[in-house]
Amino acid sequence: MTDSGVFAMDIICNEVSALLTAAFVLALVPGFRQRERSLLSLRDRGTALLVFLVLGLVEEATVSHADWLNERIVTVCAAGLVAGPWVGLAVSVFVTWLAVGYDGLPLGPVGISMLCGGLAGGFLHRWRPKQAQRPLTGFGLTLAVSLLRSGLFLLYAPSSQVALNSLEKIGMATVLQGLGTALLLAIVEQVRERDEQTRAAAAAEMNAPKHA
Repeated sequence: MTDSGVFAMDIICNEVSALLTAAFVLALVPGFRQRERSLLSLRDRGTALLVFLVLGLVEEATVSHADWLNERIVTVCAAGLVAGPWVGLAVSVFVTWLAVGYDGLPLGPVGISMLCGGLAGGFLHRWRPKQAQRPLTGFGLTLAVSLLRSGLFLLYAPSSQVALNSLEKIGMATVLQGLGTALLLAIVEQVRERDEQTRAAAAAEMNAPKHA
């Protein structure tokens, strides 16, 4: 493997580590630990918003070095799916501002794709909360948003570096981004299931008949 390939792998590993950290932080929020709660409290949504804004900043530190895993797309889709449309909208506006204001990317392709990801995930969270929590849903939504973003770049900015990426690289990046969202949702789901098992075991122990 070439030096550039090794460097790209290091960047991807760092971004995956950031996703893992964000997932475990979200798992500590009370609202995310209970499967039956489809509507988060204002405090829980605020915590989720802060986590996703910080996660969006991670991409700003690595976007100029590697574009195999675009954490902005993962961040926007995951924000909508786990915290609802308002958080998804706020995060999409924030990452669009970063991409356009600091990296010089065209507003149209970035803004449209990010808004679609955040709002689609958010309304799915509101209307189908159980479906939104599934890793496969996160993978599918992120895959669609990634393809939409690439298509808009090819349509509106054919001369940009993003549009010049090979189809193979675009396809690989799209899959990696989908897996990133699925990984984040899977970790939250695993923590939730463990908590439910712990509560069930504690309840069973309390209700068990005591023998002299």
